[in-house]
Amino acid sequence: MNKVLQLWRIATHPRELRMALSGLGVRLAGDDALGGLTDAETAALVRWAKEPVVDAFVEIGTLFGLTARTVAQLTGKRVVAVDNFCWNPFGLTSAQHEAFTRKILSGGGVELVRGDAEPFLASLSGRMDPSRALVFLDGSHAYADVKREIELCKAQCVGIVAGHDFGNPRFGVTRAVREVFGEPDEVVGMCWIKRAVR
Repeated sequence: MNKVLQLWRIATHPRELRMALSGLGVRLAGDDALGGLTDAETAALVRWAKEPVVDAFVEIGTLFGLTARTVAQLTGKRVVAVDNFCWNPFGLTSAQHEAFTRKILSGGGVELVRGDAEPFLASLSGRMDPSRALVFLDGSHAYADVKREIELCKAQCVGIVAGHDFGNPRFGVTRAVREVFGEPDEVVGMCWIKRAVR
């Protein structure tokens, strides 16, 4: 099987990969090692994206675009996926990573934007009505980056801000969310949401 097909199988069947690696005695550090969400987290994200106040779903840090593709398929909403392709768990070059993600997203109703989170969020009002957007933060998990991204969402008057890795002690997400918002409105697994963030 060629490398692209192997990567496709891995990217679209992360649970099978985890089980196979586990059988070999290899332990991954949770779902975040492959960049995936659990089924419960994905269901919550789809539910949040279906809220009537949401016209567009923006994913910051799309990795391979699987979450963005699922949200597009299950909601029919406008979906924009943003990534700078600086990291992936398979050691692909940035160009290979982007090409692979574009292949996964082709024909799936997702607009893929190559770029960094901060400039994209700072220009959000030129792309859509931010008050009718759900921005899902799952790129950098460093405290300073997450806090800045949340502040940019507030400055752009984003209607709903959500993200991943709330409660994960390895990252600065929880601290950043609590400093800006207090407690989230809801947490499912490690996905968090804050509505009407103005």
